[in-house]
Amino acid sequence: MSIDEATDLIHDGLARGVGRGATVSWAFFPGAGGGATLWQPIAKRFSGTVTALPDVESVPAMADSLEAALLMMPAPRILVGNSLGALVALECAQRVPVAGLMLLAAGWEFPVSEELIHRVDAKGAAMFPETARRCVGPDGPPEHLTAVVADFESREAGTMARHLRAIRDHRPRIDPAVAQPTTLVLRGGFDRSVSLRDHIALTERTGGALVPVGPAAHMPFVDHAEEVVRWLEHLRAIVVRGRG
Repeated sequence: MSIDEATDLIHDGLARGVGRGATVSWAFFPGAGGGATLWQPIAKRFSGTVTALPDVESVPAMADSLEAALLMMPAPRILVGNSLGALVALECAQRVPVAGLMLLAAGWEFPVSEELIHRVDAKGAAMFPETARRCVGPDGPPEHLTAVVADFESREAGTMARHLRAIRDHRPRIDPAVAQPTTLVLRGGFDRSVSLRDHIALTERTGGALVPVGPAAHMPFVDHAEEVVRWLEHLRAIVVRGRG
């Protein structure tokens, strides 16, 4: 399905209420070093599951551990991931039939410096407040920062550094033999971790549509949750209408 067709389906579906109440299977994947807590409020609204990424150092290994569970989910499936979770969702979509993807705060490839990995290794949990400040917008309430730090703290020591290495080393792929899902790429205007250029590259490679979320940062689902929910509803409308 082309993006022009998808856009038409968004407007048509919303006008008719297509997709509301429709049965779609949802899987949500957090980013590097993240637990399951931050996505839970949104996932609950869609009866979706949130899976913290395995503590391994490669995206293919993460997809290996998730593939069987995804195959157990009834079709149509929509995968949602932010940052590292977006890379994992895209890899899973090359292995499992997926109808829709929402990729947040990610590029086709986006740089992770050795200096950052060394700092995360050296400082451990002391790095979490600094990282959290990059994840939410400048006008976000203090409770957003507190929630992000608590989510990082839910993982075993060293998880974030190992996950950052996975991003550094990963080379995404599109399998030409696989039908690719309708894809939305969301980018916060205050995202200091992944550039606009990298978001555009991901959008072009996946044949998706780039969606700006103005004042959001690296975790739009935290500081602009309702806007993310609206786009998830749009994506569901596309998927359901496209199967009609």
